Amino acid sequence: MENIHQINQLLNETQTISESYKRVADSTGENFNIFSILQMESDEVGTHSRFLAELLNRKGRHGQKDKFVKLFLNRFAPDHIFRTEKSETYVEFHVGKVAKEAGGRIDILLRDTDGNVVMIENKIYAGEQYNQLLRYRNAFPSGKLLYLTLFGDDSAQKNAHGLYFPLSYETDIIEWLEDCRKESVAVPILRETISQYINLLKKLTHQNLNKKMNQDIISRILRDNASLDSFRTLFDLHKDLKKEIIASIVSRIKQMFEERGFENIQTMDFSKDKGRLISFETPALKERGLRFQMNFEGSNYSGLLLGFVNPTASHPKDAELIKMVKAEFPKAQQSDWWNVFLRYEEYRDWYFAGLSKIYFDEDDAFYSDLANKVDRIMAVFNERVNGTIAVAELAADTFENPGI
Repeated sequence: MENIHQINQLLNETQTISESYKRVADSTGENFNIFSILQMESDEVGTHSRFLAELLNRKGRHGQKDKFVKLFLNRFAPDHIFRTEKSETYVEFHVGKVAKEAGGRIDILLRDTDGNVVMIENKIYAGEQYNQLLRYRNAFPSGKLLYLTLFGDDSAQKNAHGLYFPLSYETDIIEWLEDCRKESVAVPILRETISQYINLLKKLTHQNLNKKMNQDIISRILRDNASLDSFRTLFDLHKDLKKEIIASIVSRIKQMFEERGFENIQTMDFSKDKGRLISFETPALKERGLRFQMNFEGSNYSGLLLGFVNPTASHPKDAELIKMVKAEFPKAQQSDWWNVFLRYEEYRDWYFAGLSKIYFDEDDAFYSDLANKVDRIMAVFNERVNGTIAVAELAADTFENPGI
């Protein structure tokens, strides 16, 4: 009982600290973030590559010439020969048609007038393409290749090892951006824009925005041995706690799908923290080799997608269905595995902040929004099926009655 009392006391005091800083953040507008408001958080090219490239561009509208690119290369490529004052910056740089070991589009490319090159492959949630890093290295064998991910992950492709240098948004890019912000003190709009982007990256890598609050909480935990033991007890529970919350949410989603008559509903394997959340079939989907699926693209239940998957390669992609879904959802995309999918921007990452937003919402906004999306995308699919059937019936009638 003593341990429970210590845990309750620690939770109460931590909550008091957190609420105090939250009031300050609300009054100062710290939580206002234009990238989040415009739902641009996970757009690798449109947001992240373009923002980074703009800062790295000596001709960029920031007006700081090559100041930021110098800071970048001094940190991440100090031994690489590169003339920043004679550099050009490109986004989605084309290096030829994709072949086995050549071609593709490099996310960010820096090149000086002497032909020295720095390449940045930028991954937020998207998976790697076949031989991607090898193809880029072959395009510029003497160039510096940086592999940028949220947490500094290594490439999963064995033939890429030794070809690149890993970088993380979590520490590397944030620290470089903090250097850029220091150099922008006299340019308020630029300084605050960089600050908002730093806050976005901290959100994506689930870091608290306020370092002083973090330190206050750490100091409270380290006040005595009992407090540290209480924190350890809570920390040891965090994975089981997250699974408990997600299992409850999945149960609600499953009930929603059952009420709509969907079949063969499959839920996630809770020994994993990525991949399928839940999926279902209908007879029409099954006939076309498709399943509706909600899927975490990244680890730690992050990067939620939903749409129609091709579990096998036996059925070709339905180009007309893709076109129709994109008409209803303009941001819809496709890939090798997905016939068509949407990024669930509003509830993309199921870290504790996102789970709390779902679990404790008395208005059930998540479930209402999900039901709306599922109903709309299934209505598009059914329209496609009915249109195909109508065309087939018309063709059959014409064949039997050529005079029609």
